[in-house]
Amino acid sequence: MLKVSGLTTGYGKIQILQGVDLNVSEGQIVALLGGNGTGKTTLLKALSGLLPVWDGAIEFDGQPIQNLPPHTIVRAGLTQVTQGKDAYPAMTVEENLMLGAYTRNNKPAIANDLERVYTFFPRLLERRTQLSATLSGGEVQMLVIGRGLMASPKLLMLDEPSSALAPKIV
Repeated sequence: MLKVSGLTTGYGKIQILQGVDLNVSEGQIVALLGGNGTGKTTLLKALSGLLPVWDGAIEFDGQPIQNLPPHTIVRAGLTQVTQGKDAYPAMTVEENLMLGAYTRNNKPAIANDLERVYTFFPRLLERRTQLSATLSGGEVQMLVIGRGLMASPKLLMLDEPSSALAPKIV
């Protein structure tokens, strides 16, 4: 499903990753482990099209995706949930969730996925009409994960997924 070969990238002129290889098969769960500053987030940004690939190749579903724009990668089915407070504070919880479905047109499927997110995170259903600025850190984390699920991805990449979540949610 995802094949990374010899990936090299960085920020400006500073190289962060060199020669990274990674394979993720359909149905597989993979965790990238490492200390702060070891390049985990940098790798996810490169896979998502948020950071240019200097060298190497990225294939998703057998198609090359390196250096494609992020929206094209999302449409292909590869979605990243970024680390940290990434909700839009002036929008409601439900508006934030619906942003995750911006590349989709099937309204019944979107409605089903919204209900599924509310089943996973009942607190979001309770707060669906509230501005996301009023949410706790854990609720924001549930919101951004839910928004990622709304894209109906084939592969969902989570950066620090348990950040700010209560242990019973994890």
